[in-house]
Amino acid sequence: MKNRIIKLLLLNSLLGLFSTYSLAGIIPQQSKLLFTIKQEGAPVQGEFKSFDGNIHFDDSNPKASHAHLVVALASVDFASQETEDEAKGKNWFNIALFPNAEFTSTNIVKTDNQHYQVEGILSIKNIKKTIKIPLVLTHQGAQYVADGQFVLSRGAFQIGQGVWADPDTVADAVTVQFHMVFTN
Repeated sequence: MKNRIIKLLLLNSLLGLFSTYSLAGIIPQQSKLLFTIKQEGAPVQGEFKSFDGNIHFDDSNPKASHAHLVVALASVDFASQETEDEAKGKNWFNIALFPNAEFTSTNIVKTDNQHYQVEGILSIKNIKKTIKIPLVLTHQGAQYVADGQFVLSRGAFQIGQGVWADPDTVADAVTVQFHMVFTN
């Protein structure tokens, strides 16, 4: 009985922590995570509809700032069910084994007035790579807005295998664009 009460108290404390975590993080309803690939030379745009995370920003000490983002890969949206089903499958994201992509910052540097460079670890399909992301950060009332884009190699994360591995079919470079609204 005593163990059960302790477990319930721990669970209640953890739930309180997670609700605080969500309140101080990214506001997904106001944010966007888009990407563009080229298939046989033509641009194809997509979006991830479900992501969450936490960003702590300290303008007086950017090195003390940090960001963590988790993207539900099953939320990929190409406006085509057939393309989305293929993207979720074994040759692309393989969401059955790897449901999420994750980014965790390791260093944030202010490059000028509103411009920053965020370095961190991007993990997709359990493959971890260090990436650098330039962004513009603005402050709007109680919220911050981070806008930017970067290019990543889909091949480095084993995204698009089999017949899709040929860069003449689908280019290796993927342009990722984001608009993240968050509270501090």
